[in-house]
Amino acid sequence: MRGTIGETLERLVLLQIGAAAATRDRVENVVEGLIEEGRVQREEGRTVVDEVMNRARERSSGARSLVDASTQQALRSAGLPTREDYEDMVFRVEQLEHRVRMLEDRPAAPPPPAGGPSGVSGPGPGPKPPEERPETPPGL
Repeated sequence: MRGTIGETLERLVLLQIGAAAATRDRVENVVEGLIEEGRVQREEGRTVVDEVMNRARERSSGARSLVDASTQQALRSAGLPTREDYEDMVFRVEQLEHRVRMLEDRPAAPPPPAGGPSGVSGPGPGPKPPEERPETPPGL
């Protein structure tokens, strides 16, 4: 029976928690036996339990990082976006929505003047009218 990736990860986490609890119980039982036999002082026993649990946490953290990296790689190979990709897309959509709202709120531009040359928008330099010059008699 195959489950989803989420179910598999949940099982791994639960397994890890169970292993950590079992490890602590087992270590405490062994240390308690050593204390009862007089081989270890109580304070030393606590230190040993703490050290063993710290090492187990470090290994667990390393395993968790490996699982995270493997999961990210699997998602990338499947073509699925990462959380960062998703958040980036949401941000970009929000920016576009904001721009659209700004454009919708902007007053409409006035229509171009009627009878003007087609393809030319608004006032601009057009052909110059002929200059008026005083007439001078020829040869002067």
